[in-house]
Amino acid sequence: MVDNAPHLPSKSQFYIFFFFFITLITVKSQERPVTIFVEVNNSHSDPAKGSEILLTSRSKKYSIRSNEKGLATVSLIPGEYSIEIRKNNSVRYSGKIQITQPETFKFSLADQITTIEEVVITAKESKGLTSSSVINQRAMQHLQPSSFTDLLELIPGGRSGDPVMNQVNKIGLRETGNPGNDYNTSAMGTTFLVDGAPINSGANLQYTYDFSEKTNNGLKRRLNITSGVDMRSISTDQIEKVEIVRGIPSVRYGNLTSGIVKITNKSGYTQWKARFKADGYSKLFAVNKGFENIEKDLKINVGVDYLNAKSDPRDRLENYKRITANFALAKEKKHHHGNSRWQTNLSYTGSLDGSKSDPDIDLSELNSYEVNNHLLSLSNLFTYTENEPSFYRSTEVQATINQRFDKIKQTKFIQLENATAFPLSRTEGEYDGYYPEARYVSDYKVDGKPLDLFVKMINTFQLDIKSIKTEINTGFDWQLSKNWGQGQLFDVYKPIDPKSTFRPRPYRDIPAYSTSALFLESISSANIGKHSFIVALGIRGNSMLNLPSHFRMHGKIYADPRVNLQWNLPSFTLINQKAQLALTLGYGKQSLFPDLNLLYPELIYKDVQQLNYFHNNPNYRRVNYKTMIYNPQNAEIEPAINEKFEARLDFSLGLHQLSVTVFKENMHNAFRSMNEYAVYQYKKYNTSGLDHNTITSPPDINTLPYQNSNENFTYSTQRNGSKIDKEGIEFQYSSNRIPKINTRFTLNGAWFKTRYGNTLPVYRGRDLLINGKPYPYLGLYEGMEPNSVNEVLNTNLMLDTYIPKLDLIFSSSFQFSWYSMRKLNPMNGVPSHYVDQNGNIFPFNAETAHGTLLERLIIAQNNDVYNASRRPMEMNLNLKVTKSFRNKAVVVSMFANRLFSYYAPYTVHGFTINRKGAYDPYFGMEINFNL
Repeated sequence: MVDNAPHLPSKSQFYIFFFFFITLITVKSQERPVTIFVEVNNSHSDPAKGSEILLTSRSKKYSIRSNEKGLATVSLIPGEYSIEIRKNNSVRYSGKIQITQPETFKFSLADQITTIEEVVITAKESKGLTSSSVINQRAMQHLQPSSFTDLLELIPGGRSGDPVMNQVNKIGLRETGNPGNDYNTSAMGTTFLVDGAPINSGANLQYTYDFSEKTNNGLKRRLNITSGVDMRSISTDQIEKVEIVRGIPSVRYGNLTSGIVKITNKSGYTQWKARFKADGYSKLFAVNKGFENIEKDLKINVGVDYLNAKSDPRDRLENYKRITANFALAKEKKHHHGNSRWQTNLSYTGSLDGSKSDPDIDLSELNSYEVNNHLLSLSNLFTYTENEPSFYRSTEVQATINQRFDKIKQTKFIQLENATAFPLSRTEGEYDGYYPEARYVSDYKVDGKPLDLFVKMINTFQLDIKSIKTEINTGFDWQLSKNWGQGQLFDVYKPIDPKSTFRPRPYRDIPAYSTSALFLESISSANIGKHSFIVALGIRGNSMLNLPSHFRMHGKIYADPRVNLQWNLPSFTLINQKAQLALTLGYGKQSLFPDLNLLYPELIYKDVQQLNYFHNNPNYRRVNYKTMIYNPQNAEIEPAINEKFEARLDFSLGLHQLSVTVFKENMHNAFRSMNEYAVYQYKKYNTSGLDHNTITSPPDINTLPYQNSNENFTYSTQRNGSKIDKEGIEFQYSSNRIPKINTRFTLNGAWFKTRYGNTLPVYRGRDLLINGKPYPYLGLYEGMEPNSVNEVLNTNLMLDTYIPKLDLIFSSSFQFSWYSMRKLNPMNGVPSHYVDQNGNIFPFNAETAHGTLLERLIIAQNNDVYNASRRPMEMNLNLKVTKSFRNKAVVVSMFANRLFSYYAPYTVHGFTINRKGAYDPYFGMEINFNL
């Protein structure tokens, strides 16, 4: 395998470079801070005491509180700051201020309450260095989500859909198509952060031997292995804000490929809030409360919610339940030269996903299964910010521990079709097997206890030279995942899958999964005339620890360089309104390490029957196996690397906002399961000479004649073989609220083009019998796996109206999928090489193979499969209404998705497909109490 992954020569050189760079910077900032006063009033004469004032620069956040007179003071370095004033945990004002000298800024909250421009009920596109969507609490409340999955409707290209609670909900950013499990790296490479703490799934090994879903019992779609975070398990009721980063993030974030989901939970005072939601699929209850002690700068938030969902309201036998509890505490303290903040979060998430058999179909009434997951998480975040002007500015330390308790319980009635035997050996050699009962009940459990530890430290420095201001971020992170579970637990005499090729193994015997990283980043800003520039340069060195020396990744550091540039042009006047134009460019690499399941797969047991003598008398029966063990571990596996480029244009005209992003992503070494071949020899005993009527004991294999046989077979291993190429255009436009009707127009959408394929040759056999024996050859095919091209163009036009006097929000969303297309590229059915019975590899020549057994390796292709399938326009109209009563003490909401739908008919192979009435409307409502 060619080593194309970028990496530094050695760890020592990386460390020397890292610390040498920091040592060079010893100059202190010459710019002195100035003291400003902020005066906040509820009205022109009523001071707003206890208001929280957040001042945010490009990288710093300051939090102060107004006193009894509504006054607050803070020392800041001159520059532009975003200001946000909160009262009772509700944003009452947001805007920007320019600090140049000591002065007093006055704000009247009464004037801002009726400023309807601040009411945003959809995602806002960030104007930062990377493309991202920000979803606030009010937008979530209007959307009425049941889980995090529903929020993806708000990002460009997203569409609403009915909840699918009977299967894992994987995230997909900037892609289209449904290519299967060999392309899970995109979902696996999306990092979820809750108040900075990652939700890790690297040590999840919950799968079963009955994985082939032969009885269509639905268990396979409930298993979340090597596919990232299950979004069903994330409740939205404790969330204050969500930012979904789709572009090139800061180098402080790593071990990812696709993007980041940053979740910020509620913090600070809130009233008692209770939420009840009901729709055709689920019922949800949530309650939360925020306490605050202003004198002691102490904040406590608690909340709990419960969801009971069904995939089909008429099916009582299949459901999904989730319960979430959260406790958060934040303590702030002022020091002589700075401020510190300590935040701790303790959370619990439990989910029960199960089904029972229908007694009208399954007469045994025994088949059932459930996937039971419990997560306990403790996260601590400590931040210290220096107030005095100096080279050193702040330190942030994050420490998180997550402990999961996962169970899979399955009961299955097994009816054997014929005289089946089971092998029992766990070592290589020749052993007798076992004849089970013709029917039995298998009780099966999988016990997993993944433990995740995460530590991260970030130090920030400030260096100002003349007009160039530079912020320097340095730090490290370390992560460890270990599964302490017992693994698969079942009676080996009653296996749940009679044809299983595995044996039970304790998860605790698998080594820990560990990664570490160092990162360095500089963010420089400068004003040249009326132009302003921001440049972010960063490099991240990633390494995997605790690996055996035979792994290719052992001792290597993989470098992720990233750069973002933003150019803000001078403002100008257009149509008597202020206009602003900004251009942002970004390039970067993002690496994702393989998880435990990819690093340490289960051993493959090849059990070949050498003798199967079945007699009417059980005492005379004998089955003999030759057991061979193969290790599918791939020591050549390396991190999946996604190379990203994007360009974004932001334009504002008054309150009108337009953002257009063009992106391209290439990942050619994503993880996938591929075939490896092996050759084995065994004996075939001949029992034709036995007299079945006179024997008095089982056959003696030492006296039976036999014939030696050689065969080859394929088994699965994990490789860097998947290709996922993404390109597209994302856009969002939002208008001001039109006077008189108080309505804002928001148009967003995306054109996505995604290519899926395999970049490595594939071994394949033919399922044929030649003279009663398996086909003896294997073929090595280049481009034999399906390669597909998928396209989609989606737009969403939202009209939302806010009537302050009635405190009523009404929105209508016209969601269009203008077309979706999928095309399979032709495959090569002629192998480049072939493998014979002895494991030897030879070049394949189609001409010389003609008329021989080798000709069977040529796989005929059906050209009709490669015709592009294109679905024309689909349109849905969704309505949502939110109404407040008694000064927001009661908030009632309802929604109606697909209230009106249109699906254009289309023709396939001369047949017209009319989709009218294919999807029913989806209704629901909820009520919120603020006490």
